Amino acid sequence: MIRKVLSCLSIVVLTSCSSVEKYNNQISKLHNPEEIREDIDFAYQKLKRLHPDLYWYISKDSLNQKISDLKKNIQEPISSLEFYKQFAPVIASIRQGHTSIYSPRKKQTKKEKKSKGKRSYPFKPLAFHRIGDDLFIKKNYEKDSVFVKGVQVLSVDNQEIKDVFSDFTNLYTGDGYNTTFVPRYVGNGFGPLYAGTHKQKDSVLMTLKSGDSIYSKFLYAKYSKPKKTTKNKLKKDKDSTIIRAKKQSKSDDKITRRKKKARRKLNNKYGFNTYKKEYNRNFKFIASDTALAIAYMKIRSFTRGNYKDFYKESFIKIDSAKTKHLIIDLRDNLGGRIAEIDELYSYLTDKEYVFIKESKMTKRTNFLYPAFHGKPWVKKVGATLVSPVLLGYQLFKIKKENGEPYFKLKFSRLQKPKVNAYTGKIYVLINGASFSASSILSTHLKATKRAVFVGEETGGAYNGTIAGLFALVELPNSKVKMRVGLMKINAPYTVDQDGFGIKPDIYVSETIGTDNPLDWVINNIKGSN
Repeated sequence: MIRKVLSCLSIVVLTSCSSVEKYNNQISKLHNPEEIREDIDFAYQKLKRLHPDLYWYISKDSLNQKISDLKKNIQEPISSLEFYKQFAPVIASIRQGHTSIYSPRKKQTKKEKKSKGKRSYPFKPLAFHRIGDDLFIKKNYEKDSVFVKGVQVLSVDNQEIKDVFSDFTNLYTGDGYNTTFVPRYVGNGFGPLYAGTHKQKDSVLMTLKSGDSIYSKFLYAKYSKPKKTTKNKLKKDKDSTIIRAKKQSKSDDKITRRKKKARRKLNNKYGFNTYKKEYNRNFKFIASDTALAIAYMKIRSFTRGNYKDFYKESFIKIDSAKTKHLIIDLRDNLGGRIAEIDELYSYLTDKEYVFIKESKMTKRTNFLYPAFHGKPWVKKVGATLVSPVLLGYQLFKIKKENGEPYFKLKFSRLQKPKVNAYTGKIYVLINGASFSASSILSTHLKATKRAVFVGEETGGAYNGTIAGLFALVELPNSKVKMRVGLMKINAPYTVDQDGFGIKPDIYVSETIGTDNPLDWVINNIKGSN
């Protein structure tokens, strides 16, 4: 019996290794024009089948022409990466930020992972900030004396930053016709976007500027496995006196466990990012004068952890302090869970509300697509087992209007505000990277005249977005991946000028070293008092 189990495990391991090598060979080779055209047709058919409003911002004739022109232009064999660079502008022309494609990346074999550990891309420790055509290091999440906050990046592998930005311009899009999303997106996400559009390397040459000094330094990819201890080090350790930690008593051990549990609960409530060592959700009072208490809530994204406890605790504090001014900072918040923004909004209104309209889909069964077309076989088996239940469930949740299916989410029902809903003045800080869920929340606050918006136009559209559930489609030959939103998500408010974001009441630009939008709000509050 044991031999059979070991034999099965060996086959699985060998198949896995063979599969990785086959995949790496597939994405490394040149694909002939017929294969690339096959991938283009495959992608377009999937878009037409899955996307609930494909021609929202582009006409069918225009998109058909772009697809046709791309197929004609493919005359020579090209790599998967080069195909991605040619296809991405066509997908971006749809002007819907959730609909995007990704270049395939080389995978590590189990042998490579065992010898070196998991590989990360060179830029992973760095966060960036873009001002105009200049790129600056915003933060380094690891210890380093060179790649530090405020240092300007002049070039990467001898390509000037402005030229890199120029290459990025047509690869990505926000929702609609706004011009604020792409500059923010490619600035904030410079590291992973550069890694996804260039050949994989273990190092990149960075030319930096700090003050009047210009210098170059390599930035290296990291591997998770630590270096092996040398024989001399082992001998030295053997010769050294070993001082063992004193064993804790049962009562001390219980206290330690209790503290760890409390820390986990706190981290879950605030959405702690273990790598970046920062919280997703943050709350504080930023004025020492109790008569002028200003509550400040910074939400980096509507993801991670137990958001209900955070908002409940925060608004209890606001209520206790009798705060008249609340600042909600949604800058660089790319979105997240509808459930979380609905929860937050229930504390910001004193009226009954419907949060989103029923969500349009192309087919009643599309909500099952992610489960049946994901990679893990366990997921597919599970989906197959529960699909009869899910199909019965969707009969109650999905209805047809004019022949088109609409998914009835619980957020489409009339809801009541929280008992302790905040009724004071609200300021919302926004920029081009306020997207998706951030924009849906902002639409509500703007339409109901509940808040003053400061900053720049959001990257997400006022009139809704394509999101909710997503299908990840892998093209058969190039292995380029395409993400497609399956639901049209709309707040119950629209404006006549379709295709633009939530525009600020007060336009304030950002600069390095000072937080102009936040400073404007604080000064305005103090001035009004």
